[in-house]
Amino acid sequence: MSEELEQRLEAAKKEGKEVVAVLGLGFVGTAVLANLSRTLKEGAPAFFVVGVDRNDEVGREKCCKLNEGEPPVYASDPSLRRVISQAHCEHKNIAGTVDPKIMKYADVVVFCINLDLDREKGQTERLSMDIGGYEAAMEMVGSVIKPGTLVTVESTLPVGMCDKVLYPALCRGQAKQGIDTEENPPLLAFCYERVMPGPDYLDSVNNYWRAFAGINKESADRAEEFLSRFVNIAEYPLWRHKNTRAAEMAKLMENSYRAVNIAFIEEWADLAEATGVDLFDVIASIKVRKGTHDNMMLPGLGVGGYCLTKDALLAAFGAEEIIGVDAPLPFSRRAILTNENMPMKAFNWINCHFNGSLSGRSAALLGVTYRPGVADTRSSATEILARALFEGGMAVWAYDPLISKWDEFDEAELIAGKDWNIQPDAVVICLPDPAYRDILAANLSNLRQGSIVVDPWNMVGDKLAERLSDKGVTVKVYGRGDI
Repeated sequence: MSEELEQRLEAAKKEGKEVVAVLGLGFVGTAVLANLSRTLKEGAPAFFVVGVDRNDEVGREKCCKLNEGEPPVYASDPSLRRVISQAHCEHKNIAGTVDPKIMKYADVVVFCINLDLDREKGQTERLSMDIGGYEAAMEMVGSVIKPGTLVTVESTLPVGMCDKVLYPALCRGQAKQGIDTEENPPLLAFCYERVMPGPDYLDSVNNYWRAFAGINKESADRAEEFLSRFVNIAEYPLWRHKNTRAAEMAKLMENSYRAVNIAFIEEWADLAEATGVDLFDVIASIKVRKGTHDNMMLPGLGVGGYCLTKDALLAAFGAEEIIGVDAPLPFSRRAILTNENMPMKAFNWINCHFNGSLSGRSAALLGVTYRPGVADTRSSATEILARALFEGGMAVWAYDPLISKWDEFDEAELIAGKDWNIQPDAVVICLPDPAYRDILAANLSNLRQGSIVVDPWNMVGDKLAERLSDKGVTVKVYGRGDI
């Protein structure tokens, strides 16, 4: 830790600022750090915020960016760069470091470190997680922080992780300093994130409903006070859970509920296709029932993103491996498998259309990111489809104006510009981005006879579908048995 940073921290404390250390400068940590840096108290910054990352090439680069007034990660929210720059240049209440000793100055430590679930595709029974690494990080924090420092965890956790793994680790760390944790219990709270990508990325931290729980009453009280400093509780009151297991389960169930809803629609889409029914029309008629059915999902290519593809399995892992109880969760497990296989419907339609002969043909995929308007390609349904097409022998083109590089699948050739100037054998509309409607007609009209268009989102529209059909182009729409 540099002498200059120590002097800044000591000066901040003398000015009445609380020091907050944010561990992990990824997607969540950056949003939390930026929000804390713009929080004011009587017109002045309330916090001095230090972003802490690993001492490796990636971590050092993130800290370097932060220390130059640049966001450590990309986000499509235009306010992120402005907020980080203002904190660096004007308020001077932000810094980055790879030295964990900085946490001895912290009043609050916020964990924003990913805890990944590993499993083989196609099954949900054999699960593994490196909880040992997370446990070691918490013990390290305990060995550095002073008594009375609040430690909060924003990362998504398996059920039972806080009380069975992290709190004992925090106690062991404190004991290394000679602290009696029976008389002076550490403060640990779980305050799970609901950070949303897109133009409201920063506001999703403080202008949204937040829930939390403490490992004990003092932890919960401190967490409530801390959250109330930067969350807009007047419009978004906090929810205080009874214990950390309830808070852990709330985050996992929230995302699992949505995943099950998506899988439910998939089986009805199959039925609609087989019986000649327009499922989009059916769902629209049902959604008029406000309050009970208006959140019904629509057919689509598949589930993407980091949370919905795994969170039900974190609940199962925590219950079975950490707490030691059975967690069958048949609906939730089956939903993950159903959603995982959804992109293969597009592949199967294309493969069937060409009688299993894909070699030497090409496909253009419209939309690469995991959701419209978000420049995040991790765990996208498009990747599953692209790999299947490529392995089947097809050349893969991809169009997405939000990205300049597809890190997860560099075998694809990215299309630059709205005018494709290509004639693929197959086109798949992978995302329901409204902006794509403007380019569909021109680019699809250039397709040759015998081509196929797969539309999981009902974006093509009946008139264009009819024109394409008249040209000898096959159009297949998820949930549309009437086309």
